[in-house]
Amino acid sequence: MNTQHTDKKRVFMLVREFDAPQKLVFNAFSNAEALNEWWGPAESKNSVVSLDFRPGGIFHFKMDFDGHISYGRFLFSKVAPYDLLEFTNAFADDQGRVVKAPFDIPLPLEIFYRLIFTGHNGKTTITLTGEPVNASPEEIESFYSINSSMEEGFGGTFDKLVAYLATRPLFE
Repeated sequence: MNTQHTDKKRVFMLVREFDAPQKLVFNAFSNAEALNEWWGPAESKNSVVSLDFRPGGIFHFKMDFDGHISYGRFLFSKVAPYDLLEFTNAFADDQGRVVKAPFDIPLPLEIFYRLIFTGHNGKTTITLTGEPVNASPEEIESFYSINSSMEEGFGGTFDKLVAYLATRPLFE
């Protein structure tokens, strides 16, 4: 995949620690059943349309905000169990094709995300970074203008991951 990052100096970053082993946390990203339970905005009902968890594979998902349906998709570029995930994230249509965000601000069509999983003493830290891909200057500024909203959104999603992990045996 040819990915051109638009601004090497600025990235969105979020670090979160989970009270679960690295393999368990990583595996929560790798199967549809798990993702159905925790992925996506806390205020929506989210479901997996399809998941092909490998480099070049796509995770296509549906989000229902009180009857307002939107879709998203990841295009995985690197999958290194249990240490690293890299993918571009985008809003999508019901067929998984990239579409503009359903917001009034001009966001980039795609965002590149890197998740680094680090385990220590039975806990796992995810260091998530994100940056616009092939975006205009206006789209880049819009992306960085919603930094606090992204922190809140990922925070809510990761809260759901915490709840999911609490229901799993520690050494699945």
